[in-house]
Amino acid sequence: MPQQTAHDTILELRRVSKDFATQRAVADVSLEIPRGAFFSLLGPSGCGKTTILRMVAGFETPTTGEVWLNRQRIDSLPPYRRNVNTVFQSYALFPHLSVQGNVEFGLRHKKGTDDIKRVLDVLKQVHLEAKASRKPSELSGGERQRVALARAIVLEPDVLLLDEPLSALDPQLRKQVRVELRDLQRRVGVTFLFVTHDQEEALSMSDQIAVMNGGALEQVGTPREIYAQPRSRFVADFLGAMNWIDGIGVRPEAVSICPEGRKAVVTGVTYLGSFCHIAMTLTEGGELIAAQVPPGSTLQSGQTVCVTWNSVDEIHV
Repeated sequence: MPQQTAHDTILELRRVSKDFATQRAVADVSLEIPRGAFFSLLGPSGCGKTTILRMVAGFETPTTGEVWLNRQRIDSLPPYRRNVNTVFQSYALFPHLSVQGNVEFGLRHKKGTDDIKRVLDVLKQVHLEAKASRKPSELSGGERQRVALARAIVLEPDVLLLDEPLSALDPQLRKQVRVELRDLQRRVGVTFLFVTHDQEEALSMSDQIAVMNGGALEQVGTPREIYAQPRSRFVADFLGAMNWIDGIGVRPEAVSICPEGRKAVVTGVTYLGSFCHIAMTLTEGGELIAAQVPPGSTLQSGQTVCVTWNSVDEIHV
């Protein structure tokens, strides 16, 4: 892989739009995705993120705009002439083929003398070398996903496109697979373009996130930038709980219950294990939620408390 420079962009969208019969799915989106990055498109259902993925893959053609891969324009090329691969929600594995057979299948058009070695190397990278002869039905959900990833990675794509690949997994397994997927991306160094509507997923895995809303880009930045310095009220609200007081945003974890400050009355306490959500009404008006580590759970509804927060934690949008 070429040495990455500070401005080494592998995938670029230039003012891309996509119109369908009844709606504009993507509206004038420009993006630069760095080589070797884990880059996430994040937004609610119907915001246009999957349509962008499909335009990069070649399954849809932009109405206007250009798609560039490795400094070559690709939006008029058929899918098989683009060096990208897609991992779908369903994984689309062949049930009659073994794990190794599924991974080898992608190489059928790219025969080479080192094919078997490459397949075995990739199986090792995804920790499935011991299950190479098993069928997909004999694997767990997380293992099936790793087969789908291995089948795509063995082709050495410039960019791997992942469309909500964790949505079929149960919540506990999702958290485990998130860590595995991020570690795998770091090991293999392939650029990942990852589509998700799950904020925690995007925050925990990504180098950069593009937040979309109604077909348009709201903000692009690192997880920390997007969460701590949202540029719009939509981004602030979509990336987690937010209190709005006099037009200023304050995250629940920034609110402290203390001896002095603004007076509030507790209206509810929700125990969530590692922390508690304390719902309150400010005596001057307005609702407020604080996230407190226990023993915040000792607070009772109807109790009067004082709250405060640091001005550095305030979000102005």
